[in-house]
Amino acid sequence: MFRTIRIGRRPLAMGTAGVLMSLGAVAAAPAAWAEPGTPTTPSAGPAQTCCNTTLSVDGPAAVGLAGQPVEFTEKITNTSATESQNLFLNLVADAGPGMPKNGLAMYYRTDGGAWQQVPMEYTSGSFQGALPITITLGPGESRVLHLRLGLPMGEPHNGNSDGGARAVQLTSSVGAADGSWVLQARDVRTIPVQGLTAGLTGVPSTALRGGAPVEFEATLANPTPSEYLNLNSVLFTDTYATVQVKRGGAWVTLPPVTATAEPGRVGHYLRERDHKAPVGSSSSVPVRISWKDDAPLGRTTLTQSVIVNEGSVPFRGTYVGAASAQVALGGGQSASPSASPSQTASTAPTPSASTSTGTTATPTPVPTTPPATSPANTGTQLASTGGDGGTLALSLGGASLVFAGGSLAAYTRLRRRA
Repeated sequence: MFRTIRIGRRPLAMGTAGVLMSLGAVAAAPAAWAEPGTPTTPSAGPAQTCCNTTLSVDGPAAVGLAGQPVEFTEKITNTSATESQNLFLNLVADAGPGMPKNGLAMYYRTDGGAWQQVPMEYTSGSFQGALPITITLGPGESRVLHLRLGLPMGEPHNGNSDGGARAVQLTSSVGAADGSWVLQARDVRTIPVQGLTAGLTGVPSTALRGGAPVEFEATLANPTPSEYLNLNSVLFTDTYATVQVKRGGAWVTLPPVTATAEPGRVGHYLRERDHKAPVGSSSSVPVRISWKDDAPLGRTTLTQSVIVNEGSVPFRGTYVGAASAQVALGGGQSASPSASPSQTASTAPTPSASTSTGTTATPTPVPTTPPATSPANTGTQLASTGGDGGTLALSLGGASLVFAGGSLAAYTRLRRRA
């Protein structure tokens, strides 16, 4: 038998999601309010219904971190053969305390076809709001609501908050708009968060300082359902490296940009500034690097980082993909991709960031001393951002985590500099 809890005002005015309406014995089930970002299941469960109302949610299957919003639908049906209903839709998107206030947004499509943002209250990574419309359904009628969910991680060219999430738990609740606010139906689902896949393919294990350049490819793919805008693909090297990319059949030398917080490191923009990555797209850029004859002997690290919403400060934005490889500089004959076993470094899709500690850090996009035990490293740069004076840089090696979609990535948190 169904139970309901009657509340005196609409849920939008509440301070916490846990005070939402309940439905039967399962209304307050722990799975509905599990620890944010660590869902117990990656798929949606059956919608809970009562009171001659059903709710059917179609997607989204995933969303891209710092990408464009993903559209999905929610269908509300009045199953009564005799009575009309006035309803409202309440939405709670719980991404966990690692998600900043400007890190998530939801939209609905009006009857006129325009997209409007859903007004939502923010509390410790949880976003709660109600569509500002009353849904009136006659006997047997249905209405399909078109919604969008996105994790913008800041405004365009202003990705200015540390944080992220492995997943978003979306709770959709249909309530009576007759003043009783009785819950009519609910759907709870977990939406994985994904990132871009970056790679360095064909990087030789050795090179000759002062010798011939080595050649490889920098790759970028978008496996997420989100389109990406305002992307910058940056290759970080030491200051002794000269980086060229092939454009229009000719090699073009890229100007180095100093990574101010990381002595001895510079960045090179591999593609045009503020480029796009459509859904399902993949691309590669031919790269070649030579080192000056006074470059220090030993290992040097190449890191490709993909940044969203980079502003006027170089390399400050949301990092949504990275790959790294090491090259040993020597005084002997330079290795070429055909003469030496090539190494490939690539990343799994970047689903999230760890919870920010709130400590201000200097923007530090890459490590200067990567692990020396492996010539090629696979890792994920997790949503490191820094518009308010801080960047959380996560890089290669270290503890392993299994992320959404079953992909395995490893990362190490760099020391945050004051």
